[in-house]
Amino acid sequence: MTGPTPATPANPRICPNCDGFATVAISSGLGRDARGHLHTLTVDCRTCSGTGTVRPRVRTAAVDVEVTS
Repeated sequence: MTGPTPATPANPRICPNCDGFATVAISSGLGRDARGHLHTLTVDCRTCSGTGTVRPRVRTAAVDVEVTS
């Protein structure tokens, strides 16, 4: 017999700038060292700081928004 389904947190929003691939290795262009290893730099996404997700936006109620024409 199964019990009640536990509450799960909302799905995290994937970062629009990196599509969830938050950290990348970029070749430095220096070629390979004496042992054959490629020189690379590890870079994190600036928007999500390497997490791959962003916080959901806070929605404002229509009452709080003033519209002028």
